[in-house]
Amino acid sequence: MTNIAEGFARMHLQEKTQFYNVARASCGEVRSLSYGMLDAGYITGGEPNRIQQAAILTGRLLTCLLRSTEARKH
Repeated sequence: MTNIAEGFARMHLQEKTQFYNVARASCGEVRSLSYGMLDAGYITGGEPNRIQQAAILTGRLLTCLLRSTEARKH
């Protein structure tokens, strides 16, 4: 969330895309961490799936934001 906010506040498109890319990569980290939490017993039941699906959706939204931002470069 903070990377998205910081990217939004940047003036230059290249800086914006840099922060949006970091935010999108963080979605992959969350998905990975959900497996670790499941293995360690910190989460159970449907929680891992809900976390993973939320991270996937957020990643897709960020991909659209990145494409929109990059389209403004041209």
